[in-house]
Amino acid sequence: MTQLRFTQKGTKSSLRARNDVLVLQCVAAGGGRFSRTDVIRQTGLPTATVSEIVADLIERRLVREAGREAQPVGKPRVLLDLDDVHHRFIGVQVANDRITASRFTLNGHMEQTTTVSRPLDAPALTAVSDMVRRMAAPTPGRVTGVGVAVPGIVGDDGVIREAVNYGWHMVSMGHELSELCDGLPVHVVNDANAVALSEVALSTDRADTVVVLWIGTGIGAGIVLDGRLYHGGAFRSGEIGHIDIGASLRCRCGLIGCLETVAAQPSILGDADDKTVAGYLAGDDDSDARALGERVTRAARETARLLSTLAGALDVTEFILGGPIAGDPLGPPLMREINERLALRVMSGFEQLVLRASTLGTHSLVFGAAAHAIRQELGVVITMPAGADEVGDSPAA
Repeated sequence: MTQLRFTQKGTKSSLRARNDVLVLQCVAAGGGRFSRTDVIRQTGLPTATVSEIVADLIERRLVREAGREAQPVGKPRVLLDLDDVHHRFIGVQVANDRITASRFTLNGHMEQTTTVSRPLDAPALTAVSDMVRRMAAPTPGRVTGVGVAVPGIVGDDGVIREAVNYGWHMVSMGHELSELCDGLPVHVVNDANAVALSEVALSTDRADTVVVLWIGTGIGAGIVLDGRLYHGGAFRSGEIGHIDIGASLRCRCGLIGCLETVAAQPSILGDADDKTVAGYLAGDDDSDARALGERVTRAARETARLLSTLAGALDVTEFILGGPIAGDPLGPPLMREINERLALRVMSGFEQLVLRASTLGTHSLVFGAAAHAIRQELGVVITMPAGADEVGDSPAA
């Protein structure tokens, strides 16, 4: 987004902080291939400024000199890379039936991950803090920050304003978790926003536009416009699950006709058991399989209608599917039907609208939560290239 008005003057310290993160992001995006000269060329900053900032980043153990590269003429280039030895960040996903925590290096390599199963009848502060303390204790270097992805409306202060489907209201998760974790900085983020941040952290594009469609117990969206996470004045951006679609069903929020009443994961599944789901996927034509198919089709129709509206409002052509539905057997047929309907809603001369799966799949939440912690501690979502290697199996705790 283009900032149209400024509410405060730029100070020497604020300009330096902006240049610091500009250089850090440039080094991260370079993936060990950039020298100071490349950073100067990429950022447009003066040579003296870049030299001073790089020296400071090396002293803070955020950047390291990664070796020398011989040149046909002149001195070898001194290459720069992220220092993946000193700083660690922990990403936590608080989900409907489990809590997952993973520890990452600064460049996105997942060193350790652990999951505990439990019913989510409370924000699980004690369980999360126990996992974080265990994961932080044996780590090389030090844990610099913790990111926690949760459902609901989350403020910048780490307070969960509301999570309708879980009965949470004004839960001060960030502050309380920090106290339980011996003062570690804890940063809380909405789950859909975490998936969006995971996509940004895997990209070298500094002007990314990403819209994540989250489907689980509820429905939400994570929106990054022109490289900026958009959360709205009251942090309610992306609460698309409670948009009125004209249905006659009552939602858990108390309203009638919300999208969640037909397109949330429990609404799609209905009373279908594993046998019915397997039969539907195999093409069975009994009454239970047909009823499930009708629910999938209705969810696809209403979701595609909403995505086409968002595409027109935000000038977006690609959407990313995240949340529990992405790993559900019903996820692929739902996504296929949505894409079939999106293909019918493209005006002449415009790009095809597409819904695709998140890049990291089940790892996207903990990765995005860690990226959020990095953003809050360092001021930028740096490119974390090693994260792209974490799509497969991860090391267990």
